[in-house]
Amino acid sequence: MKFKKFIYALAPMAGVTDFAFRKICADFGADMVVSEMISIKALENNSDRTLKLLREESKAKRACQLFGHDVNAIEKVLKNKVFENFDYIDFNCGCPAPKIVKNGDGSAMMKNLEKSRAVISALVKASPKPVSVKFRLGIDGKENYIEFGKMCEQCGVSFITLHARTREQGYAGVVDKSAYKKLIDAVKIPVFWSGDIATIEDAEYAKQIGCAGVMIGRNALGNPEIFSTLKGKHAPYSKKEAIIKHLNMLKTYFKTERTLVAYFKKHLMWYVRSTKNATLTKQKILEFTTLKQIENLINEM
Repeated sequence: MKFKKFIYALAPMAGVTDFAFRKICADFGADMVVSEMISIKALENNSDRTLKLLREESKAKRACQLFGHDVNAIEKVLKNKVFENFDYIDFNCGCPAPKIVKNGDGSAMMKNLEKSRAVISALVKASPKPVSVKFRLGIDGKENYIEFGKMCEQCGVSFITLHARTREQGYAGVVDKSAYKKLIDAVKIPVFWSGDIATIEDAEYAKQIGCAGVMIGRNALGNPEIFSTLKGKHAPYSKKEAIIKHLNMLKTYFKTERTLVAYFKKHLMWYVRSTKNATLTKQKILEFTTLKQIENLINEM
């Protein structure tokens, strides 16, 4: 497939890219938003908590990111009508989290190309939507991203996303910028750049070397306006309004005040990190136990 324009996407982040944050990032200019990482096995078991993660309200192109390696479960799960709300299915082969890798998922998928070929082929065959795959440079000291990317292409994947760090690096250090061009030259399907995109210059470089788009992850935390900035456009509303919208939307999502407060505190700390006296403010937020405390702080901003 080909994209008609360079794509600015919100990268998938577990415990972060909730439906409200995805919508806000789309408001600020994200062309594509990707859900939190969704367990195929949990979907097979009709987990209410997992199905809840698939709530979608943004007007951008929507991708649902899945992880797992059970071919039978994939064939069963992809029949779920919940995927009608999405434009793409993204498959995670890059998560470095120990609990994910330990189970043979995420970055561990890069260890065995033939096993991954079987899983990704099943996903492409079963999916009612175009499939993409997100992966890293490699794992266990072996950088096999070009071989992995070619395998994805052979399986019929529509596009791929490279996070140019190894599993062992996690999110430390800087990405290997040379890897993106090498991958682009090795495959014929579109390649997205994930990792360390913070400025217009970063995005322009990705565009110049032939990337189809960029995925913004950590640099969007508490900073949805990064999409407006990268596109050189005016933000649709202020950060304060973004915080209020985010919180109000989540009020319909969490069943209790306690769970809402516990979840939103981390988002709030990201939102305030560029404000005056941010360190002191974050210390206050850590002690919050009520919704009223959060709302009072927002009103004072």
